[in-house]
Amino acid sequence: MIVGIDIGGTNTDVAVMKDNDFEVRTFRTSEVAANISEFIEKNWSEAVAIGVGIAAWLKLVPDGFRIVKAPNLSRIPEMTFSKPSVVDNDANCFAYFASRTLGYENLFGVTVGTGIGGGVIAKGKIYRGCGAAGEIGHTYVGGDRECKCGGRGHLEAYFGGWAFREYGRGTEMMLKTGEIYECEGFRLFCISLANAVMILHPEAVAVGGRIGGRLDASIIQENVEKWLPSVIEIEIHTVKDDYAVAKGAAMLARDTIFQTQP
Repeated sequence: MIVGIDIGGTNTDVAVMKDNDFEVRTFRTSEVAANISEFIEKNWSEAVAIGVGIAAWLKLVPDGFRIVKAPNLSRIPEMTFSKPSVVDNDANCFAYFASRTLGYENLFGVTVGTGIGGGVIAKGKIYRGCGAAGEIGHTYVGGDRECKCGGRGHLEAYFGGWAFREYGRGTEMMLKTGEIYECEGFRLFCISLANAVMILHPEAVAVGGRIGGRLDASIIQENVEKWLPSVIEIEIHTVKDDYAVAKGAAMLARDTIFQTQP
């Protein structure tokens, strides 16, 4: 049994992997983030490994990674595990899951939920740069709207859960009516995806998260292509699985700790 956890700004999802099958549950982050290791031990003491995807920026250090900032978390949880474990950025875990399930070795994964995250898969492996590669939500798109990270004019300040709350509009209604595709934030989102495609030129872009996974892939594709040269082709998919990050964290733990060849 391998436990995969997705610690998000609002929810913490758990995917328990047994023989490549998953059992999933959702908790409020505020209820479990104070002591993740105790939470896991209490509920899944028989786990042989733990994978954690967290909505945080990472920096490469000699012994692995260090969390340097978590704009959408009220606090960074203590994560000292008694079992073998892997901790990575949540969007990296999503991209890893999307790469494996969609069958692309070169993929850019984007999560849209409380905020916006991004992960890069190159030749089947997570590309981290110095730690925070792929953080598309905190790229500058213009204007002066304040971002939760402390910056201004970032994509996440215009598109995503907390940005919609700032607008005073409900995400569910915007999705239901299609208004989400008409807002300025969506235009900026598509421009940002097009920019990422030109920098990375992946085989595909996968969009997920509790908001992103409910977007229409064909509408994203049409609007991204507006900003790309006609000779650049890209396939855009939406991953309609709210537990993709947690599942990706479990898969990453399996493949890293037990040296499984995907």
